[in-house]
Amino acid sequence: MSENKTKAIYILISQTGTKFAKTIRKIGKQQFNHSAISLDPDLRRTYGFARPQHNAVLMGRLVRESLERYTLGTDEPVEIAVFKIPVTEEEYKWVKNELAIRLNNKEYMYNLFSVLTYPIIKGYSLENMYTCIEFVAYILKGLGHLKEKPACKYTPDDLLICFKDNLVYRGDVRGLMTYNPKNKKYFAPVSMKVVVGNAKGLLRLILRTFKALI
Repeated sequence: MSENKTKAIYILISQTGTKFAKTIRKIGKQQFNHSAISLDPDLRRTYGFARPQHNAVLMGRLVRESLERYTLGTDEPVEIAVFKIPVTEEEYKWVKNELAIRLNNKEYMYNLFSVLTYPIIKGYSLENMYTCIEFVAYILKGLGHLKEKPACKYTPDDLLICFKDNLVYRGDVRGLMTYNPKNKKYFAPVSMKVVVGNAKGLLRLILRTFKALI
């Protein structure tokens, strides 16, 4: 690839306000719990492995993110840190393609078990499954960064050290992200569709984990 790095992607880490996120931060003794990738300095096109709806915890996959996903409709400040990663034109196209392949594709799942067991086994990898930080680390590795350990072993806080010289913003998410389309579906009450989707997601997660062990 050419070394003419005229473009950039942006890596976002955040302190999301869900009970699950707060628990993960407390147990893992981490400042940040979520990671995402943006193609824009104002975070308009931001993507991360997360739940498609607020109640669809077990249906996580790569989704496009917006301001309400971080604020959860409240006025509470949500701290984020954003890192600018210079890339070549070819690398930028590669990142876009990796995002397009996985965006809203149910074949690529959120690896919830890796998150839940991280305090004990420090992350593990499964085929076509990612935690939010694992996917970000996968992309960064593809760009020649993060060579010290497997993608599944990184935490969002690790990026504060690895990319301290690339930090371009740290503060409330509202100070940078403005993309906020109205999406009533995200906060919709639990429906039978979500219940069934969560059950299927749990089953697929168990089966993929079992398959990896045998």
